[in-house]
Amino acid sequence: MAGRRVQHGRLHDPRPRQGLTHAPRAGPAHCPIHAKCGRAAWADDEDDAKDACKQIAENRDWDDTKAKVSKEGENRIVVTMTGERNNNDKERRCVYNTNSKEARFVGD
Repeated sequence: MAGRRVQHGRLHDPRPRQGLTHAPRAGPAHCPIHAKCGRAAWADDEDDAKDACKQIAENRDWDDTKAKVSKEGENRIVVTMTGERNNNDKERRCVYNTNSKEARFVGD
């Protein structure tokens, strides 16, 4: 995503939010068609999770990264990252919290 970067484990988007301190959540006050908004919000969170986890892998000098995404609970997205570092295959579980917008590798 152009213009976005991970800063201290958080996805940072430098674009202005038109006076909002946070992005509005999909729900009754924001969307009359709840199911459609839920899918759209999930897609945004999924993209953010992949971007944040990919950035962590790149910061650890991984090459040829791939991401497999699944939802875990209400506010967690799990991204299984695979790639290569120093000619060794790597695989790590990355957990992204949709509330805090933070990602971290677990199990290493």
